[in-house]
Amino acid sequence: MRDVLVPIHDDAGQQSRLQAAFDLVRASQGRLLCVDLVEPEAKRASAARGGSLVMEAEVAPLTTVRDLIEASGVSVQWIERRDDMLPAISELAALADLIVMSAPRADLFPPTYAAISELLVSANTPIVAMPPESPGLCLNGEALICWDGSRGAHHAMVAAIPLLRRASAVTILEIDDGSLKLPASQAQTLLAQRNIAAQVRSDRAFGEKAAFLILEQIALLKADYVVMGGFGHSRLVETIFGGVTERLLHESPVPLFLKH
Repeated sequence: MRDVLVPIHDDAGQQSRLQAAFDLVRASQGRLLCVDLVEPEAKRASAARGGSLVMEAEVAPLTTVRDLIEASGVSVQWIERRDDMLPAISELAALADLIVMSAPRADLFPPTYAAISELLVSANTPIVAMPPESPGLCLNGEALICWDGSRGAHHAMVAAIPLLRRASAVTILEIDDGSLKLPASQAQTLLAQRNIAAQVRSDRAFGEKAAFLILEQIALLKADYVVMGGFGHSRLVETIFGGVTERLLHESPVPLFLKH
């Protein structure tokens, strides 16, 4: 995971996004792809007649952030896009091994829930969703893998292996809603073959109870991040972002590693 893409914008989630991106790039000796998002002129003009004043309000904080990033010592590539977040990040997703975005909160620019859900479906790039209050991504901490036996859970776990190798402990939380096809013991074996030791915890849950159990385990284990794929009771009805995943994106106190 050498190329890490992160949107740059002066909003409440920027600090946590940047710190997570720094953590990832330094660990892999990789490159930071900074997408400087600037609203198109037409949108700025319609939002306020003094469009130049809107631009001036953004220049100062972004200049400060650019200086901070340039002084960080990591390899950086700057990419400017005069577009909304979703089309800009969608276009650039193929350049990155991982995308760092903010988990949806009411005060973030712009509302990120729709962008994350669309990106996970349209792009083949994992996303780390950062709570705005998070101090960064603790790569040497405890990882919690959500397992429902689905192909999505398997793909998310495999994609996260470079991170899981660094974790101090790995727990696979198996939640059976009655449709479990592959037990967590098989995921445990796959990780063991890659020299990653993991313990398994199992429970049965239906619907929203699964989200409650995951949040409970985050607190009990003091997990530093969660790995999960499309996780829900009925994947045909709920789609990738029904129920459990949506609640975790809005409520998880720790970063989420997501892969469709």
